[in-house]
Amino acid sequence: MAAKTATRSTKSATEAFENVTAASSEAVRENIDRGIAAMSEVSAFGKQNMEAWMASAAAAQKGMETISARSVAFSKQALENHVAASKALMTSKSVQDLVEKQSAYAKSSFEAYVAELTSLSEVVTGLTKETMQPINERFNAVGQLIQTNVAR
Repeated sequence: MAAKTATRSTKSATEAFENVTAASSEAVRENIDRGIAAMSEVSAFGKQNMEAWMASAAAAQKGMETISARSVAFSKQALENHVAASKALMTSKSVQDLVEKQSAYAKSSFEAYVAELTSLSEVVTGLTKETMQPINERFNAVGQLIQTNVAR
């Protein structure tokens, strides 16, 4: 009888050990799977962040090209206007005529400059919005991810 009891005790201990080992192995496997899934999510999220930064950089580059082209065009037009005004000033027949032409040129130059600055300001505002849009979307995604993880 003692042998039977010892055998049963051994068998019971062996089964308990196997159950604990199986449960531990299952828990380790589940945690490894969760870790791999989390790393995949982090990798995908990082890729989306990089794509957003690249889109932002492309928008900034395009905007800077636009600003540069506008600046060159304005400078060229201003130079042409200056040359025309200089020629007109040389044909002045009196000091009064010269002052009137100079005043008209100064007024038109200032108005053109203010108009160009206003227009350029609108371009820069649009450029800023366009450049920041992909980055703002990623910040929103981070906020949603945080809210989702808090809810878990």
